Amino acid sequence: MTSLLRLTLTNFRNYDRLVWSPSAQKIVVYGANGSGKTNLLEALSLLVPGRGLRKSRVEDLVKSDRQHLGWGVVGQFSHPLINNFEIGTGCFPNNNKKQFRLNETPVRSQHEISQYLSAVWLTPQMDQLFSQSAGGRRRFLDRLIITMENFHTKEVFAYEKSMSQRNKLLANNNYDPNWLNAIEESMARHAVAITATRNTFIHQMNQLRIINGVFPEAILKLQCPIADRLMQEPAIVVEDFLRQQWKKDRHPDAQSKSTRFGIHRSDVIFIEKKSQTPAGMASTGQQKALLIGIILKLTELIKSQNISLPLLLLDEPLVHLDEIHRQTLLSTLLNLDSFTMMTGTDHSSFKQCTKKAEFLQIIQGEIV
Repeated sequence: MTSLLRLTLTNFRNYDRLVWSPSAQKIVVYGANGSGKTNLLEALSLLVPGRGLRKSRVEDLVKSDRQHLGWGVVGQFSHPLINNFEIGTGCFPNNNKKQFRLNETPVRSQHEISQYLSAVWLTPQMDQLFSQSAGGRRRFLDRLIITMENFHTKEVFAYEKSMSQRNKLLANNNYDPNWLNAIEESMARHAVAITATRNTFIHQMNQLRIINGVFPEAILKLQCPIADRLMQEPAIVVEDFLRQQWKKDRHPDAQSKSTRFGIHRSDVIFIEKKSQTPAGMASTGQQKALLIGIILKLTELIKSQNISLPLLLLDEPLVHLDEIHRQTLLSTLLNLDSFTMMTGTDHSSFKQCTKKAEFLQIIQGEIV
């Protein structure tokens, strides 16, 4: 299990300076709304590749009265196979570019971080995941995959970088076709690798049954013509198809200033298995239960393959759940071999965790 040894925040959100060493690996953070509970979760989420659980702009992360000083988050961790390691992220003063450090050394690629640490989170905003944009569902799927396949981070970033280069090149009417061919070849290679991993993960998730049947079980379906092709044709054939498609689309893509076809347009559909009801048609409470069911199923899949569980960061996880689901969730989380942090406004809601978790009360950016 990856264990958090110490977390240090500097000028982050509403925290001036926080140095905290947990006494347990199950943490309940409670306090009034606006006290800084979610900020603590966000800080940990920023230690893995991506934009964190709020997807915030870098300039919004620094404490409001210390804009000129920059901000930083540093986590020290231990793992039985890796030993102790340290991951840091933040911005220097007057610089809005987020940087990563691994054991105090700058990293060239965020993929280096994903080889050490992964995290999965749930927030109240994600309760609407099933009815909002395809991009949100796609990012959620990729976040789940990264907990098992850390190379997936590298492939996703590489595809997005190549696509950005293609769009910029098409904006120039005098582009070099050979250069464009090379970019589209790179895009095709990464697109097929990403899609193959998505297909495999979805198949594994759909084949696995949830041990605890209290939470609803979801069936995942990837809506993507490239995924459909890849299940029928060899990878090399699909790569060639993509190269030809993008070559044919150069003129209309140049006009629209975007790449209109590709894995970045795919969607993920979630269906409640028992009733066959699309998740987007479920109530808020049902959607929350389905999301939690997906996370719990992921932990079962990870355990079945002897992989370390990710950090679990759960913001207000008990909201919209009835008493039976609350008790089941807390019991399951307490028995998982993972670092887990949960938030709530009332510590009494987590009385089931009293003997196994550390309780932190947050008041205006301070642990009391």
